[in-house]
Amino acid sequence: MPRSPTIFNEPRMRAMMEREGLDLVIVRGVENSKYVSEFFHNGGNLGYRPFCAFYFRDPAKKPAFVVPAVDLHLAMTQTWIEDVRAYAMAEFFTDLEVHFYDDFFGAASAILQERGVKGMRVGTEGENLTSGFRQKLDTLLEGNELRDISFEMELVRMVKTPEEIRRLKRATEITVKAHESFRAAIKPGNSDEDLHKAASIRILQEGATAVNFINIAAGAANSFAAHAPFPRGYVMQRGDFVKVDMGAQVLGYSADFVRSYFVGGASERQQEIWKRLNEVQVELGLWLRPGVTGGEIFERGYSHISRYLNNFPREFVGHGIGLGSHEQPRMNRVNRTVLEPDTVVCIEYSYYHDGVRHHTEDTFLVTDKGVEHWTANCPRDLIVAA
Repeated sequence: MPRSPTIFNEPRMRAMMEREGLDLVIVRGVENSKYVSEFFHNGGNLGYRPFCAFYFRDPAKKPAFVVPAVDLHLAMTQTWIEDVRAYAMAEFFTDLEVHFYDDFFGAASAILQERGVKGMRVGTEGENLTSGFRQKLDTLLEGNELRDISFEMELVRMVKTPEEIRRLKRATEITVKAHESFRAAIKPGNSDEDLHKAASIRILQEGATAVNFINIAAGAANSFAAHAPFPRGYVMQRGDFVKVDMGAQVLGYSADFVRSYFVGGASERQQEIWKRLNEVQVELGLWLRPGVTGGEIFERGYSHISRYLNNFPREFVGHGIGLGSHEQPRMNRVNRTVLEPDTVVCIEYSYYHDGVRHHTEDTFLVTDKGVEHWTANCPRDLIVAA
């Protein structure tokens, strides 16, 4: 039974295509192909196994989706696109008695011929495609004008649909709860493996569909690290610095926020740094509004923190979040992307002092009625009692 998309913002895609004069958009990148098709495939990161969506501005030309044969049946049950085709990959036949093309380009060629793709303006992901795939696709599209729309697709995805917001908010709520278990496990004698286990178990108990990432810094060996992906068996002691950057995932959408701690006590200077990072971060997040640019957000946030901390190291102070962990608007000095309603953003600040990297990150939903602070209830206490 045909259905309408709930993640893919079709009106926003059409508006972009109208604005850019595009007749067809072809997306093969992992995030974009999931976004347009709404099929959350595994394997699209394999260069030899493309998942690719074809979307036409003319509603008379129906969209199409090409997948490896091994994923055909599941794709047909999950995508809103009715025309799903498969090429022989991983399996030569499945439980479906349908024609499989010899390779991806055989399926793509048939779609282009049937839709009369000639003399069109076609948007692709350009430099973001692997060189071999791009060369073959360019050859297949000879006779059409090609345009790299990688950035335009970022802008399409920036504004979230209600279903995307629901998934992101739920992932964030679960991660806040996992922080409770993480903090409770911070004590002398416990290891960073204990911390990782406590957070992972809580994430799954609260109903997440996956643990997307848990980066823990603990002890002098990696207290400076921005992203320490694996626990190393370090046993915590009084006075240690502990930081966690974590995100639960709900149906393909992940949270992303950070808290930092000291076990038993911290110097006055460490406490002052933490206080300033958090007050500036929250002020900036609640100041957000539609119409400001990523660059304007950066300038406000940078000038504010620079009143208190010298040589602030960050090149950006925040980013959008969605299917990707870092999406538009990226809040650096040169970004002119305009913030729009229904954008979910993370504001983050960090600062190095005395061998540790203080880091705090919070999540906000920007609407036309104001800002929702999704991580407001996650405590900011720097010191955990030993």
